[in-house]
Amino acid sequence: MTFMPSRLSNLQHIVVVMLENRSFDNVAGFLYEQNSRPRHFLPAGTDPRYNSMPLDYSNPSNPDFFQGNGPANPIPVHRGADNFQVPDTDPQELFDDITFQIFGITTPQSGQAPAMNGFLVSYERVAKQHPEQIMQCYTPEQLPVISQLARSFAICDAWYSSCPCQTFPNRAFVHSGTSCGQVNNSPYSPFNYDVPTIFNVLTEIKADWVVYNDSVFESATRLQFPKLWDLLLEPHFQGFDDFQEDARQGKLPRYCFVEPGFLINPNDEHPPHDMLLGERFLWQVWNAVASGAHWESTLLLVTYDEHGGCCDHQPPPWGATPPDDRRGENGFSFDRYGVRVPAVVVSPWIEEGTVFRSPTKRPYDHTSLLATLRDWLQIPPASILKSARVADAPTLEQVLTRSTPRGDIPAIPYPAGTPVEHPLTLPPNHFQRGLALALAHRYGVRGAVKAVENLATRQHVADFFTEHKARRKKP
Repeated sequence: MTFMPSRLSNLQHIVVVMLENRSFDNVAGFLYEQNSRPRHFLPAGTDPRYNSMPLDYSNPSNPDFFQGNGPANPIPVHRGADNFQVPDTDPQELFDDITFQIFGITTPQSGQAPAMNGFLVSYERVAKQHPEQIMQCYTPEQLPVISQLARSFAICDAWYSSCPCQTFPNRAFVHSGTSCGQVNNSPYSPFNYDVPTIFNVLTEIKADWVVYNDSVFESATRLQFPKLWDLLLEPHFQGFDDFQEDARQGKLPRYCFVEPGFLINPNDEHPPHDMLLGERFLWQVWNAVASGAHWESTLLLVTYDEHGGCCDHQPPPWGATPPDDRRGENGFSFDRYGVRVPAVVVSPWIEEGTVFRSPTKRPYDHTSLLATLRDWLQIPPASILKSARVADAPTLEQVLTRSTPRGDIPAIPYPAGTPVEHPLTLPPNHFQRGLALALAHRYGVRGAVKAVENLATRQHVADFFTEHKARRKKP
């Protein structure tokens, strides 16, 4: 591969924040309305309309409708959420659940057009009350940080999760270019993900990197991938305070991956976690980058791993490039994308009010980050991850349209309000339980699966992490 000079060469640092389980429409469906319009659309000649949530979008509320019995009893989309915990019950997000949300059935034919009408009935199966919450989408006024960043810089309205799957598989795509055939968080073993990651690649080519973690517990990224367990990699895993200080002092590494907190006062935005906490976390990331010593040479990407059961009207396309020859549940060949998620790109090299889509035949998905890192750092073919999806993915180069960096820095106030404390008496979600199981495997806990099955509450998971952290510190 021959690397040509590119606009990416203006960057010295790329910072990525991946939040949890929100669809594009849930977070940004009403970003541009009426008098608020984007100024630039990329690539040239693309549709000059923001793909927002249509107010006539609805979902049937009658389960029998999907068997051809009875009326749809539609519930329309609602502009604005009742509060920052909407939806207040964790939606279903297993592979079959997501397939039903997209198609209205669990066994679509190849190339079948997605109806995007199964979100409400899927949510009704778990919501104790007010299932119509799944049709509520936040306004820009409710989520001012991500909304102002999107309007001040760039947002992609056609970025899809890499597969119609849960958190672990999609996070695997962003770090390794494949989910290794996994489509659900559980049954889980970290050894399902015993593959090289982009961090191993960066270590090999001697490009510095750090995963910063806003938690007292271990990095979720490190726990997921056994090839990151090596003690020699310990300096590459730091806390969120370190990120803020490194940004201030101009000591950020070339590539930074910043994790929210997933358990105690979780600010990851995973339903029903408080979105206000997520907004505050994102503001802290933005403030550290924008006020840091190397703002003019930094790109910040904010995205979400998957939609988490939240509604979106835009059908995800077929024709995804399978990353490898592995197959998932029911022979799934990874030939279609998951539901659309927000992707906001921030840099002084980006014009205000930009909306972008892929300049190639393939849409943006999480592997676009890996393709961007490949071209930016000029990673040789022998070293880059062996993923056909990465090889096909469009990069972020086109978004950097300016010849000189902007001199303005948008003033984004710290989000006001009082967040709701999330009780630790609740059962752990699939991701939290998976992290506990990864920890158990990493440190050789006897009967790891049974031990984690017995963690009935989130407090039990927190205690489990604390106990093993204390054991590791003993001489």
